[in-house]
Amino acid sequence: MMRTLQRGFVCFALALGLAGCGGGDGDAASAGSAPVITAQPQSVTISSSGVTTLRVAATGSGALSYQWRRGGAAIGGATFSSYTTSAAGSYAVVVSNAYGSVTSNTATVTVHDDAGTPGNAWNIHTGSHAPDLADTSGWLPLSIALDTLEVSSASPRLSVNRASSSMATVSVDGMAAITLARDSYGLTIRNQLSGDTHVAFNLSGAGVTPLTVYSANDYKLALSGAAIASGDGPALNLQSKQTAFIELTGINTLTDSATWSARTRDDGSAMDLKATLFAEGPVVFSGSGSLAISAAPRHALASDAHVRLRSGTLTLAAAAKDGLRAAQAFVMDGGQLGITAPAGKGIRVKGKESNAVGNTPALGFVAINDGALSVTSRDKGMTASWKSSDGKTADTADDPDPRVTINGGAVTITTTGAPRENANAAGGKDALSPKGIETRSALTVNGGSVTVNATDDAFKAGSAVTVSGGRVYVASSKASAVDSSGALTISGGYMVAIGASATESALNASRGAFTVTGGVFVGIGGGNSTPAADAAAQNIISARNVSAGLWTLRDASGNAVFSYRAPKPAPALLASSPLIVTGGSYSAVTGGALGSAGEDFHGLAINPTTHTGGTAGRSVTISGRLTAM
Repeated sequence: MMRTLQRGFVCFALALGLAGCGGGDGDAASAGSAPVITAQPQSVTISSSGVTTLRVAATGSGALSYQWRRGGAAIGGATFSSYTTSAAGSYAVVVSNAYGSVTSNTATVTVHDDAGTPGNAWNIHTGSHAPDLADTSGWLPLSIALDTLEVSSASPRLSVNRASSSMATVSVDGMAAITLARDSYGLTIRNQLSGDTHVAFNLSGAGVTPLTVYSANDYKLALSGAAIASGDGPALNLQSKQTAFIELTGINTLTDSATWSARTRDDGSAMDLKATLFAEGPVVFSGSGSLAISAAPRHALASDAHVRLRSGTLTLAAAAKDGLRAAQAFVMDGGQLGITAPAGKGIRVKGKESNAVGNTPALGFVAINDGALSVTSRDKGMTASWKSSDGKTADTADDPDPRVTINGGAVTITTTGAPRENANAAGGKDALSPKGIETRSALTVNGGSVTVNATDDAFKAGSAVTVSGGRVYVASSKASAVDSSGALTISGGYMVAIGASATESALNASRGAFTVTGGVFVGIGGGNSTPAADAAAQNIISARNVSAGLWTLRDASGNAVFSYRAPKPAPALLASSPLIVTGGSYSAVTGGALGSAGEDFHGLAINPTTHTGGTAGRSVTISGRLTAM
C-alpha cells in the first residue's frame, strides 16, 4: 500500500513541475525538450460499483501540464497525471509544456454490472444507467397544440379521430391506443401502448389547464415553446411509473398557483401530488432548449423515482419548499441547472430500500458528471438524506447508499438560513441545518469545480469525505468547512477550506483517519484534525494564529513553495503541497509580494514562483510528514 501511495505522490509532483515522475529515477529530459510519455494509461474493466485510476508518466523540460479527455472531449478539472473515474469510455491525456505536447494512447474503461453484463446496472458513483440513454429519435410523433388542443401526427402509423371538442382518440396501426380528454383536471393523456412501440408527444403553444399523463410504457414529451399555467395543482402531472424523456427546444415554462385541490387516480386512489412538475416514474431531460418551473406552495420538480439532466437548461424556483426532490437519485451529465429555494432545500434525494418484487434497487445518491449547477437555498443546498430510521425493514442489506459524488462540471452552492437547534417547546420540529452538501454516506470530489458558501457545515458526510481532483472551495459562516463523521482523505486537486470562527474547524475528521497522499490544500479556522504520520504520503505544515493577508512558505533562494492570502485572521492553518519536500528549509513569511503564479484560486496560489519582501517568522527544516511552524 505504501508503495502505491508513494507512486501516486511522485506522479502528482510532476503535475506541479517537479522532477521524478517518470518511474521515480529523477532524470530530467534535455533542456528545451517537448514531453515524452514513458508510461501509458492502461485499459481496465471494473464493476458497476467500482472505480479506477488511470495514470500517465512523462518527462520533459520545465513544468508539465495535463488534460484528460473522454471520447475526445476535455474533462473539467482533470489536469493531473492521474485521473480517477467510474464511468465507461475511451480516455486519453494530453501532456504539454512550453516546448510542445503529446497525446497518450487511448485507454478503455469498461463497466460491468454484477451479472457481468456491460452497462445495464446502476453505477452509484456516476449514475451510469443504460435505459436512460435510450434513442427516442424514432418514436412515433403526436403533436398537441396546447392553446387550441388540436392533435395531429405526421406518422402514417398514427391516425387521429376527434370525437368531440373535448375528446380525441389515436389509433396505432389501426388499433385504438391513446385517448386525449379535457376533464376537471385539465387535459389528460392515457397511453395504453406497450412493448417496443413508443410515442413522442410534441407539445407547443400556451395552455391554461394542467396536463396529466398516464402511460403503460416509456414515452417522450417534446416541449417546443410550450407554456403551461395551472390554476389548480401541478402544471405537468406524470402519473406513470414509466420513464418520461423530456426533450427541450426553445423556451418553455411551467407555473402553478396557490390552489391545489385533492385529486384521485382512475382506480379511485388519491394522487400523491408534490410539485409543479411531478412524476411517479423517472424523468430524463435533454435537448438544446430551456424549461423554467415556478412553484408557489410546493416543490418545483419531484420524482418518486430518479431525475437525470443530460443536456438543456432547467431553472427551478420554489417559493415555499424545495427546488428538486427525487426518491432514488439525481444525476447530472451536462446542461445547466439553476435552483432558488428561499424557504426550503435545493436538491434532496431521500432514498428507498431495495424491493425485489418491484425490481427497485437500493438507491439514494447524487452524481454530478458535467454541466453547470447553481443552488441558492435557505435550508440544505444538496442532500442525500437517507437515514436508517426511515427504513421499513430491520434488514440493513436492503438500505441505499446515500452518497454524493462530483466527477466534473461546475457546482456552486449557497445557503442562507441561520442554523438553529429544535426550539419548539411543544415538541415539534423547529430545527434548521442549512449545510452546503450533506450526505449520510460518502462525499467524494473526483474533478470539476466546487464552490460552497454555507451558514452551516459546507461539506458534511456520515462516513467519509474524499477529494481526489478538481478545485474545491468550501467556507462556512457559522460552522465547519469540512466535517466528516468518519474519514477525511485528500489525494489530489486544489482545496481551500475556511471554518467560521475560533470554535469551528476547517478540516475535521471526527471519528476517522485524516489521510493526505497528494493535492494542494489549505484549511483555516479554529482548528483542524491532524493527519497521522503513517497516514500521510506528502508533507504537511501547521501554523497557529495566522494573520489576514499573504502567508508564504519560502526557501532561502526566494522561491515560494506554498502561498495563500487569508481573508481573515485564523487561530489555525493547515497546508500541504508536493512542493514542500523532505529536507527542505523554509521560512513562514507574512506579507510581501508574490511573483507570477499560474492561478489565484480563492487566495491559494497555484504553481507559485518567487516571493519577495514581507516579515519572516519561524524557519524550519522538513524532517517529518507533519511540521509545526
